[in-house]
Amino acid sequence: MMPEHIHNFADCLSHAGVTSLETLRIAHARHVKAKLHEVETPINVEVNHGRWLINCECNGAAVSCRTAKIACCFDCGRVYKVVKFPRNAGKIESILLVRPMANRNWKKGETVKFLVAENVEHGIKESI
Repeated sequence: MMPEHIHNFADCLSHAGVTSLETLRIAHARHVKAKLHEVETPINVEVNHGRWLINCECNGAAVSCRTAKIACCFDCGRVYKVVKFPRNAGKIESILLVRPMANRNWKKGETVKFLVAENVEHGIKESI
């Protein structure tokens, strides 16, 4: 069965007991060896293999969530407090969800029109 949404931190980190923003912070503090530090620097999110995530400055990655708009890097300890999602994130999700997981990818700058064209090019009918 296809998931109904692009994965967020609760989906990807449930094995660590993450179910909410508060449990994300607890798991992050418990599992990160580096000193935790919050940063206000805005960072853009992308979709990679069906997950909303950011690419951290340390070359790590962190899963985020459309409702919480926060990302915690388990590699370096950064807690990104300003995660920027596209205004049309729901539309992007619906276009990506008809694809196989390995092809559920989106980067800032790719338009809805571009994503639909990719689906058509690969014989995938638009679900929206």
